[in-house]
Amino acid sequence: MLPREIRARVNLLMSGGSSSGKTTLLNGLASCIAGDERIVTIEEAAELRLQQDHICRLESLPGSERAVSLRQLVRHAVRMRPDRLIVGEVRGGEALDMLQAMNTGHEGAMTTIHANSPRDALARLETLVLMAGIELPVRAIRQQIPGRDRRQG
Repeated sequence: MLPREIRARVNLLMSGGSSSGKTTLLNGLASCIAGDERIVTIEEAAELRLQQDHICRLESLPGSERAVSLRQLVRHAVRMRPDRLIVGEVRGGEALDMLQAMNTGHEGAMTTIHANSPRDALARLETLVLMAGIELPVRAIRQQIPGRDRRQG
């Protein structure tokens, strides 16, 4: 079922605890992407092992004079006209930029998030979006997350 979703260009957020296999699953699903698609990956440390021909790998450089954050890389990646955008893991304000990309025509995007359940993953995604430092009401954030129950507090 999931390979079919990949071919259909469905955006995916995979969640799980530490060492639960999120990156392994992401690697497996990304291997279903057609070889002629332009893929841009963004990671803190290179863990994805994709074999397609058209891959641009971006890696953050935190804590240096030339620091480049995941958030900056997501913003730049969108301008690179990727067919697929893959962020190894959202863990900060880059969640906002990834969510915006997913909602503005970048279909088939994929990322992972640390959470213990699907419900926790959605709540955590809201929290990470707030970490971007932009004054957004929670209601506006929830409207950007497909499947999020807008009635939840």
